Amino acid sequence: MTSILIHSADYFDGQLLFANSWALLTDDSAELAQGDGWRQKTADRTIDAQGKTLISGLVDTHCHGAMGHAAQDGLAGMRATLDFNFENGVAKSLLSLVSAPAKELIDLCEQAQELKSDERFAGIHLEGPYISHGKRGAHNPEMVGKPTTDDLRALAKQETAKSITIAPELFQTSQIDILADAGLQLCFGHSEATYEQALAFFKRYPTAIMTHAFNGMHGIHHRAPGPIPAAIESGVMIELIADGIHVDDAAARLLPEDKLILVTDAMAATGMPDGEYKLGSMTAHVRDGVARTDSGSLAGSTLRLKDAVANYASWVENKEKALSAASTNPAKIFGITAPKLSLANHFLLDC
Repeated sequence: MTSILIHSADYFDGQLLFANSWALLTDDSAELAQGDGWRQKTADRTIDAQGKTLISGLVDTHCHGAMGHAAQDGLAGMRATLDFNFENGVAKSLLSLVSAPAKELIDLCEQAQELKSDERFAGIHLEGPYISHGKRGAHNPEMVGKPTTDDLRALAKQETAKSITIAPELFQTSQIDILADAGLQLCFGHSEATYEQALAFFKRYPTAIMTHAFNGMHGIHHRAPGPIPAAIESGVMIELIADGIHVDDAAARLLPEDKLILVTDAMAATGMPDGEYKLGSMTAHVRDGVARTDSGSLAGSTLRLKDAVANYASWVENKEKALSAASTNPAKIFGITAPKLSLANHFLLDC
């Protein structure tokens, strides 16, 4: 029987942070406590985790790829992304697809059926293609546009599709209802919606999520407040890419901490050196770890979720809030069962 003893760690149980904690993990058990009781324990391996945080795993609900691979590439790319995420503390991942023809997205969703037995896979996030041309960011302009009811019905039938980012101003209400009634998690993003339009959307769909706040939407203006105040007032959950590039920390602190979901929006260059990488059908140029298209638009990120946690924790001076935003909050809204601390699911974060 394999055993690991981890001591002198901060332990996060999904709600609270416990200082000076220890855990004795074996193949079939997990013993947890605070204090120096670990000194009376023995294990095959002992880890002094002073200065680190012990968790059972983070949850990333918006991730396109890593290590030169992308979910858009198919099953092999999906598996490679799950591997990288797990190695970096992410126990559950929603794999994101950028805008593409509905037929291609359906094919990728069907390929993802092979991952149903992989406990790390939480589903597919469709980021587009029904988004605004004016706020499309790194999405191919030839791939975005208004939805058709037939395509929506076909996408809504995909068992692995769990969420979809849309620009609601492009839709009839009955079309959005097709997605909502099928159980797809609605996400607002890459939209030119006004404050009033966004508020109406959030009031009708109060469980919606705002996709990567501040990016792919109108910013805040004192005479045209835009969608961000609408999301805050409505109390919906709000994604944040906490890399210090997509959003300044001062702007990030405007978002309610309890309504936050930290995501990476990571693309194929994550974990790789600078160079050229694909994001869907677009080329992204990565310099100093920042991915941009030829037009200069940010093209996802090279962020790891554990680094997003550390960044946000320093911005708001609250590690519990940061950990919740990268685990408990997304797990709750997506109905994901968070893993229990175990020999297979234990991670130490440098924060």
